[in-house]
Amino acid sequence: GIKQEEMKHGGLMLLFLSAKGGTGTSSVCANTAFNIAKDQPEARIAVVDLVFPIGSIAQIVGYEGTDNIVTIADRNPLETDVDFLKNLPRVEYWNFNLLAGSPDPELSNQLNVGRIWDIITGLKSSYDYVLVDIGRALSKITLPLIQHSDLITLLVSTDVSTISLTKTILYFLKAKGVNPQAIYTILNRHASLEGLSKKEAETILGRNVNTAIPYLGTNFGFANSQHRPFTLKFPNDTASIIFHDSAREMANLAKKIRSQ
Repeated sequence: GIKQEEMKHGGLMLLFLSAKGGTGTSSVCANTAFNIAKDQPEARIAVVDLVFPIGSIAQIVGYEGTDNIVTIADRNPLETDVDFLKNLPRVEYWNFNLLAGSPDPELSNQLNVGRIWDIITGLKSSYDYVLVDIGRALSKITLPLIQHSDLITLLVSTDVSTISLTKTILYFLKAKGVNPQAIYTILNRHASLEGLSKKEAETILGRNVNTAIPYLGTNFGFANSQHRPFTLKFPNDTASIIFHDSAREMANLAKKIRSQ
């Protein structure tokens, strides 16, 4: 139900995707939003958790409200218009507004899928940037969003199986007409120091990796447990510079692709 012309208006949409769970997609999505806000303090930014059957960004940023994608999609469209979406909960420390994901698998089964497109276009009308986390979900719900995003951020872990699955995802996206230039790849060494190097990953994928996040030890988990952005918790860490620079690159690339 989404038309290309509609998605070329309003705020830029950056979608976060991975081929396998556990690659840190939600954490990177939230931290990217924070760093875009830090780089562009005047920008209005919304983060949407569309990971099913259960979202995790609310837990990462410390959101404890009751509104989420399922409850909002279930409301009358007149109750969730642009004015409503402009006032989504603003998360302390993170400087963005959040549309939280489903808090439990049972509730996700009640999702009114037909409202997703209205909500997304409403958010694009209300914000300068809309960051959407879909995790590893490739479905009838998410595919139109992938095809109409200004930028797709693809998280890759350093193990061979995940990189192989990512290569399959890249072939799939190409077959669905996704512009390869609109895919921004991040190699996240989230689990340990072990695993393939950036060069080895690039050889398997057959394309350049845009950014590599080094192994952060317990720091990333500690920042998440404190509900703080990594850059705010560890401002002098090398990874904080990488988060900031990659967020700026993603924003600029999304703008460039939109203008084409």
